[in-house]
Amino acid sequence: MVETLVWLGPLVFAATGALKGVEKGFDLLGVLVLATVTAVGGGSIRDVFTRITAKDYTESNSPGKGGRKLEGMRLIAILFLLASQALAQEADTYYARCQRLYQQGALESAQATCELALAGDPSHRPALRLLTRIHLDKKEPDQAATYLERLGDDPEAPLLRARLLLLKGKPAEVLSLPLPEGPEGRLLRALALEGLKRHEEALKEAKTLPPTPEVCLLLARLYLALDKPEEGLSVLDSGLEERLEKGRLLFLSGRPNEAISLLEALLPELAGQPELARKALSTLVLAYLGQGDWARGQAALAQLSGLVNLPGLLLARAWPWLLAFLVFLGLILLGESRIEPLRTVEVVENPLPGPGSLYLFLLLALLLALGLAVLLGKALFANALALVTPYQQNQVLPSFYLFLGLSLFLGLLLWQRKRLAAILGPPQGFVEGFWVGPLLVLLLFVYGLVRPLLGFSTLPLNLLTFLGLALMEPFFRGFAPMVLKERYRDLAPYLSVLLFALALPGPTLLFFLLGAALYLAKERAESLLGLSLGWVVAGVVLALFPASWLRRF
Repeated sequence: MVETLVWLGPLVFAATGALKGVEKGFDLLGVLVLATVTAVGGGSIRDVFTRITAKDYTESNSPGKGGRKLEGMRLIAILFLLASQALAQEADTYYARCQRLYQQGALESAQATCELALAGDPSHRPALRLLTRIHLDKKEPDQAATYLERLGDDPEAPLLRARLLLLKGKPAEVLSLPLPEGPEGRLLRALALEGLKRHEEALKEAKTLPPTPEVCLLLARLYLALDKPEEGLSVLDSGLEERLEKGRLLFLSGRPNEAISLLEALLPELAGQPELARKALSTLVLAYLGQGDWARGQAALAQLSGLVNLPGLLLARAWPWLLAFLVFLGLILLGESRIEPLRTVEVVENPLPGPGSLYLFLLLALLLALGLAVLLGKALFANALALVTPYQQNQVLPSFYLFLGLSLFLGLLLWQRKRLAAILGPPQGFVEGFWVGPLLVLLLFVYGLVRPLLGFSTLPLNLLTFLGLALMEPFFRGFAPMVLKERYRDLAPYLSVLLFALALPGPTLLFFLLGAALYLAKERAESLLGLSLGWVVAGVVLALFPASWLRRF
């Protein structure tokens, strides 16, 4: 019964449309077209068609005026014309709604609405442009590229292509594009210069732009990269992302209480934006824990774990260290398995300490240097975790290396005074430092070429860093190999290189490469004085370079 009624409705509408066509004097084709339109769209659509041609109908039915009947093909043409106009109007309506949603930050809803606009008009250029921007904002380069191809030769295509290249990590190609001289074109050039770490040029370009939220955020990032966070605070306005960046800069510049107040008030507004909420919670975790507020720090960390896979993030950053640690343990087990039980005990005057004493001495030096670094972080930034906080660690880590180097050297001086001359080697070996220094600079440069591809960090290229590493040489290249060789024989070189990479916080791969190169240099020079001088020479050479050059290391 229900199916009968479903079919009966369109048939009745079709019949009324056919009768209307006969009444108006349509030919057979016109009657069939009007019946079909009425069956699909109802009486309203039928009346629209008949009303549009009312004058023609009157003329055709008026005697003596020479009128002619409206042909069926003409009615079909009107049908297609009205349909296309309706679809175009519908596409414009959907696009206007999509634009409002995009401005509100509702990217998913905006995307769905723009796709409805394209369903009505596949060549609707404003919708294609906005959909491309939506996918760029969502960091979906493949989908953005698809819509960009459909745009073809559009005036905005170079701008969108530049944003796509920036998203793909190809800033150098952006500078080769024929970008217009308008604000967005200059902004994209500044973003490309930022991606190439040409911060001074990017800042000069960005300062000439209107202060839109995107420009203000770019300026804040550039000022932070140039070690001027206070100037970055002065350019930020009251937008959502700008307030978030302001809270982050307040924390990094040593004002954690102000940062906590701002971010706590901002957090409820970020409920629907997980990426921004992640940034806010990351900053709050460091701020709470750096202030010693463990309860709120753990609560913020629990919230953050709901947005980020923290174990996965830790593994992604620490896998070189974990891999080196596993190799180190494997070599230790191999070395222990090769030790044969002693049948006789030899009494040796002033025997070397064992590996356990070596590790304990290193651990004590690390703890002492860590304590001093914590005090320095509290003094400079009111943050006990400055050593692991972005930006702040670049200021504290060089001092940590210096503290550690002093601790190891002074510890050896007090503990192994009688062996110190043998550890350092002949005094004339210091001349080797004049080729070791340039070698270290070259290794740092080569590492700087490949590390962006691997996502690794580098050393803070500060003279204090190199002085600290120079003071560590007697321990890592002199005393440690001596102790390890006594027990593990031919495995000692590998163990000492790995120990250097494992003990120092920082880029594990770089420390492994530098440790291997320095061990070979020590075997050639037979003196540690040259290696220590090499670190100092490298630090002095790099201190002479402009800041823009150092970013390549």
